Amino acid sequence: MSKWLRITASSLLAIMLVLTTVYATTGTASAAALLELKIKKGSTSATINGQKQSIVKPYESNGITMVQLGLFTRAFKAQVKLQENDSIKLIYGKRTLSMTIGSKKAYLNGSTFTLDAAPVMKSGILMVPVRSVAKSIGAKFKVVSGQMIITAAPATTDSSKDKSSHAGKTKVGNSKYQWSINYPSDLMYLGSQSSESATFMDSEGNYYLQISVDPEIASADEANESDPQDLLDDLVLYAQDAGEMVVDQKAVSSSKGNYAYIISKNSDGILSETRIYTGNGHTYYVFYANSEASSYKDFADKKVTSLLNSFQTSFNSGDKAIEDLASEADSAGSENTLEASEYGVYMELPSDFTASEDTTDASAKDGSYVSVNVYSAPSGSTLADWLQKIQGWFADNFNSDAYRDLGSEQKEIAGQTATVNKLEYNFGDAWTTEYEVLFQKNGYRYYVEYSTPSDKASKDADFKVITDSLELDFPTLEENFGSLPIDYYSQDRSKVTTHTSKLNHYSVQVPRHWTSTDNDYESSYVYFSHTGGSFNISTKTTSSLEKAVTQWKATFEGSGDNNVYGVELSEGTPTTFAGVPAYTFTANYPDATHPYTGTYTLFTQGKITYILSDEVNNANNTPVHQAELAKVLASFQLTAN
Repeated sequence: MSKWLRITASSLLAIMLVLTTVYATTGTASAAALLELKIKKGSTSATINGQKQSIVKPYESNGITMVQLGLFTRAFKAQVKLQENDSIKLIYGKRTLSMTIGSKKAYLNGSTFTLDAAPVMKSGILMVPVRSVAKSIGAKFKVVSGQMIITAAPATTDSSKDKSSHAGKTKVGNSKYQWSINYPSDLMYLGSQSSESATFMDSEGNYYLQISVDPEIASADEANESDPQDLLDDLVLYAQDAGEMVVDQKAVSSSKGNYAYIISKNSDGILSETRIYTGNGHTYYVFYANSEASSYKDFADKKVTSLLNSFQTSFNSGDKAIEDLASEADSAGSENTLEASEYGVYMELPSDFTASEDTTDASAKDGSYVSVNVYSAPSGSTLADWLQKIQGWFADNFNSDAYRDLGSEQKEIAGQTATVNKLEYNFGDAWTTEYEVLFQKNGYRYYVEYSTPSDKASKDADFKVITDSLELDFPTLEENFGSLPIDYYSQDRSKVTTHTSKLNHYSVQVPRHWTSTDNDYESSYVYFSHTGGSFNISTKTTSSLEKAVTQWKATFEGSGDNNVYGVELSEGTPTTFAGVPAYTFTANYPDATHPYTGTYTLFTQGKITYILSDEVNNANNTPVHQAELAKVLASFQLTAN
């Protein structure tokens, strides 16, 4: 997925994109004088050729200082050229640095050049490693009293601008989703992952344009008759949810169609205009951001309004002046890739997959996913040991009617000897096929997982696309990482940890492999997740055990949402727990998407009622889980008041 793009979605697709900043040069120096940039980490101002100017605050990542790329154009008049596929060229005199967002690999005048850190988008601003980029343009870099000082002699750069690869076209659009907009000569098409979106930027990097389509938002009747005020309300709501400050808004009714727009400012102070249109059964979002805008009034500029007002929810296929992006975008989608340079990972993805931003996984709409994880190998362990751990884990955590071992084999993949393990499991609604590719070398492990519905006809072909294209670089792991955690399957599952609550007067031992997230043991509720479910301890004030049981059961026996899965309650059994009278019962949810069973134990001590709940998918309610739960319950102790 393009790192230039961030999309947040809920019941409506909210487009809150943020502009990368490549500012126009504002400070100049005489031809004879050295150009100079002075920066301090954590400061929102810099001295650029003797003038104090506001900047995006530099930050440090793993010891590397990152600054906005635009500083090099402002201070040194370096020229920035934007390419497709997240690549950028920085040109200074006879030096050309080619970089790719998310990769440390770069090229300086065609020769391989390794950056200290990969360029990244942070809060919508393109940030680069300052020392590496300064070195690439031939500048001198030094640190004096915590201040970074970069100096360079003026250089003559080629002032010619990149020309769009779609030259000769005055309009651009998409015949598949029926939209079009004017195509100014300075606009560059940056590409897209699918025909549902298209992104552009001007060659100077001052403004950014994105057209996005949500084809699943509304029926044709609704989408053609949307009330502009409703559209505006949606935009305002999503801007507020995204932390944007709305500075102007309007609902518009016109003969060309209804739409609404907002102008908003994000936390980095960047102003943008977002428009929402409906038509053809779709919802369209037009997003425009300008790094030079200082007020919402700047969006009334004729150049801006003529561009945005040219948007239409139609596409004239007979107009030879219009560039159709539909086929190009769909073709680009078939070349989708997953790349994580710091882990040394690259692979091509099946055409229906989308890689997640800033992670090492990707997914498809049918629930398929690919993930890559890296670990340290336990001392003395082998690939065979690892495979045995994985197969043992599945056998322990899935009942026999919910799990199938489809075997394993050794294969040459990515130039390495790998173990490929294949299996199927079913949580109760459908079977899933999982392919696990295991690599181990020099104390490190790669774990590549491809999971997909078992009835997907292309699953073997998709897996072949992944493994045939997979590239792994173990030296990169050794260079970038020290000791890493071991994988989930290889953990010692016999280890336990003790948790106590002084306020609620109890202690309990739980397996270390159970996940506990931000639990406050002095609160009235703690939560642990385990394979296929969760274990909870809650406390409340109740006058008696009988009343507590009645109230708790009532939450299961109610109507509506409380009984949406047709819960089946057991009568329950009076018992003794932790040395006091208790009551235990079960609840079965056979009609849930993933059928599951809950086991509940209630007891009182003083003024506190305790409820211990374990809920687990029926597929994972194995003898191993039941034995583990029994140990947890047996460890529970009430402590003195």
